[in-house]
Order: sequence, then structure tokens, then C-alpha cells
Amino acid sequence: MSDMTTPPPEDAEPTSAEVPPAAGAAAPEAAAPVPAPPPPSPVVQSGAGGWGPPGKIRSWISVALLGIVTCGIYLWFWSYYVFDENKRHSGDGVGGVAGVLFAIFIGIVNWFLLPSEIGKIYEKAGKPKPVRGVTGFWNLIPIAGYFIWIYKVQTAMNERWEEMGAVRA
Repeated sequence: MSDMTTPPPEDAEPTSAEVPPAAGAAAPEAAAPVPAPPPPSPVVQSGAGGWGPPGKIRSWISVALLGIVTCGIYLWFWSYYVFDENKRHSGDGVGGVAGVLFAIFIGIVNWFLLPSEIGKIYEKAGKPKPVRGVTGFWNLIPIAGYFIWIYKVQTAMNERWEEMGAVRA
């Protein structure tokens, strides 16, 4: 037996560990199988059509009441966060900065834009749209329309986030 530091003599017979298998011969049983890769995460898929992280689940009644109590200032923050979450989740949409600028300067745009973006997320996922751009017309009904719109929009977002693994706090 030779140690690993000195080469074997020229006339020595190779051992079975040193002989490569002949063509067509069966592979040795000692070879370890290659482990399978882990399954993809249900939240983030690869490719251009992949999904980002889900957004935060919010109570629609809290959003509506905080909007009233703060004279609409809370809705500016809410607009930023929901448009940003939609953009990070789907890769599409205007994003948080544009969403809050619309909310501050031409708020009526968000009545139609937000439900439209949510509907497109559902459409991209192959599901029926729970809200569409025309959902914004609910805001034209005094007082009750505001609550109906918030309920429809926030509930649609919450259901999507729950599908993607978000948990209610």
C-alpha cells in the first residue's frame, strides 16, 4: 500500500479504486444521488410574471374611520402604502410616490386608479376581478359611497394578500 504523498511504482497494478469504469459498465453503488432542489416559494415566483411579497392586511372600517377622524390625512399615507404594496407585489402600477401625489393634488384619480390596479393584479393571477376602475363611481354617492368604496377596495386587497400567505394581525 502506498501513502498519498509518494507516487506508486511504474510496474505496480492499479487498484480497483484507481481504475475508471469501462464503457457500458454499471456505475458503482456507492455514488450518492444528487439532491433535488427545494420547491419554489409560493410568494415569489421566478420569471417576468413573478409575484413579490404580499402587502399588509388592514381593516376596512379602520381605514374609513381614520380617514374621517384625520380629515383625510391618513388616506394620503394609506394611498402611498397600498400603491407601493401593489407595485412591489405585481411589478405593475404607479407605485407609492405617484399614488400619494395623485391623492394630494387630484384625489379623484385614485378613486378609479386603485381599484383598476387591484383588478389587474387579480387578472394577472388568472382570477376574476373583484373590483375594476368603475368601482370608483361609488364615491359619487354621498357618505355611504365612501364606505362602500373603501370596503370593496380594501377587502379585495386583503383577500389577495391572504391568498399569498399574509396573516391578519
